[in-house]
Amino acid sequence: MNSKNHPLNDKYSIREITDLTEFTELRTVWDNLANKQGSYLPFLCFDWFNLWLEHFLKDNKLLILLLYKEDEVVTIAPFLIREEKFKGINARKIELIGNVYSPIRNFIFANLGNEDKNIYLSYIFNHLFNNFNGWDVIDLNPIAEDDENLSILISLTNESNYNNIEQFCHSNWYVNGINFSGDEYLNQRSKNNRQELRRRKKKLEELGKLEFRVIKNNNEIDKYMDYYYEVYTKSWKKREGIGPTFHRDLAKLAAEKGWLRLGFLFLNNIPIASQLRIVFNEVCFFLKTAYDDEYRKYGTGVILLSKMIKDIIDTDNVREIDFGPGDESYKKSWASQKRDMKRILIFNKTLKGRFLALLETELLPIVRKHKTLSQIKSYMFKPFKTH
Repeated sequence: MNSKNHPLNDKYSIREITDLTEFTELRTVWDNLANKQGSYLPFLCFDWFNLWLEHFLKDNKLLILLLYKEDEVVTIAPFLIREEKFKGINARKIELIGNVYSPIRNFIFANLGNEDKNIYLSYIFNHLFNNFNGWDVIDLNPIAEDDENLSILISLTNESNYNNIEQFCHSNWYVNGINFSGDEYLNQRSKNNRQELRRRKKKLEELGKLEFRVIKNNNEIDKYMDYYYEVYTKSWKKREGIGPTFHRDLAKLAAEKGWLRLGFLFLNNIPIASQLRIVFNEVCFFLKTAYDDEYRKYGTGVILLSKMIKDIIDTDNVREIDFGPGDESYKKSWASQKRDMKRILIFNKTLKGRFLALLETELLPIVRKHKTLSQIKSYMFKPFKTH
């Protein structure tokens, strides 16, 4: 069966969704919860998950858990099952749906208080622990350190008697509490940054006509996404193996919902830099940046960044700018606040789960402290190439 109902008590039950056809029938109930959840709606709504699954599910298996309170869905746990190498060992992993293109991964439960969240999540994890077999690791990431769900999840896992570990995942730089103009924001940058920005912009203008454009709607979206991919193919970045249409489809979805901010820097009518942003509920999320490597010395990415920030502050009146994951040096120059994103690993009580827990919590920390052992570890866990 693709879906099962498991009675928890007279009031609660859980249904498993493992089939894409059943998933497509959840749009209304899904968005009824997601619409109440806050600023991350673009990455919690049904259409985001539908798009993501279309491009990335591949051979992984769907495992969406619906928690019912009587006849009403009160929580959605959007999991998938992935079979992959974990520290060099084949493992069956349960994780929240998402990847590097997902700024956040979370449960869907409207605007509940902490007490209800704790109760509902306990039912979800008790179901995984007691009714669902065949997993080795549950991997929850990334969860922001200031997200109240993190403390709830840590508490639940510690009470479960399952081996678990909390780890640093990555940093997330952002600017919050924006109550100033775009020019005031730019003037807050260091004197050296402002001078360097002016110098590079002047040098670039010596080459011809410089133009800034922001695309927000579906008019000619394919034309401008062609420009985006044109810039990306000339970028210094390694080409990603995600298929040719993910960001095109994402831009179309964002445009339909009024979220899209697709920025370009043109030189003599030729695109030389592009940035894909989403704006929702006075928050701007930075998703993708690309620039023509031929103009790298002119700082085209930074020039476009400065224009995009000024535009979203003055035009969209955002109160927060989220620069996305990572500790790239430019983010420290443009953002004033940082949060750590955390990861929670839970290991099953099976033989393999216990071994992976021992490996992750005991053996590898020792190896990391010793240079020779680290070299051995790197060799042992180096992926084998097949031809």
